[in-house]
Amino acid sequence: MSEFLIEQAMREAIDLQNRNQLDDAKSIYKKIIAHDKNNSDAYHLLSLIYLVEGKLDEAKNNIMSAIELQPEISVYHSNYGNILYQSNNLEFAIQEHKRAIKLDKKNFQSFYSLGVVYTHLKNYEKAIEYYKKALSIDGDSSVAHNNLANIYNNVNPNLAEEHYLKVLELVSNDAMPYINISNYYLKNTKYKKCVQILEEALDKDIKVKELYNNLGIAYYATKDNIKAKTMFEHAIKLDSNYGHALDNLKNINNIDK
Repeated sequence: MSEFLIEQAMREAIDLQNRNQLDDAKSIYKKIIAHDKNNSDAYHLLSLIYLVEGKLDEAKNNIMSAIELQPEISVYHSNYGNILYQSNNLEFAIQEHKRAIKLDKKNFQSFYSLGVVYTHLKNYEKAIEYYKKALSIDGDSSVAHNNLANIYNNVNPNLAEEHYLKVLELVSNDAMPYINISNYYLKNTKYKKCVQILEEALDKDIKVKELYNNLGIAYYATKDNIKAKTMFEHAIKLDSNYGHALDNLKNINNIDK
């Protein structure tokens, strides 16, 4: 296979991988490697497919081959760190991500991933440090803001709100950011803010059972039992077996008797 044909095959495999046609992409990468055993990118991209498939040994073998061929490429070490994390080799995962950062001081993926690893280890001080560094590189990463907010919600709640609000700004038409910030407001007894943010979600036609239930709790906490009852009923209409709303509706009906 000529260099030109290998380049064509790589483009085809990458396109297939991006369209989630992983078996076809994997087959092409293997053919490329058979003809060009020094193609580090093929090993690297093949390792990512195996990672998605949960075949961690194959993922590890291929990424190690890529690193052996091109040890100075930062992203290879980042993805090796992710494979090691999925394999629960946390200390080695940290080492690989730090190698990646040494090679590229702007490697968002490894700063972010170190935040994930340190959160798993319950070292929240380190997790906060690395999420902040990740956000200094990409301030519009909704997942980094959300993860940082979740940590702050547990260790320093006053700092969480701005990050939950930033996620809402970045992902404004999805239910999950509204669920997360409403859970934060309920936990920290900010009921009026909870009502305001969830009414905003309903105005955008974002209607899921968790939002209705949380809005019902917030209405109840602000002494509006009629609206609270209506919200719990809306939640139950969406899921007749939704235990939280069923319990909340039962409790409010008992109070009204």
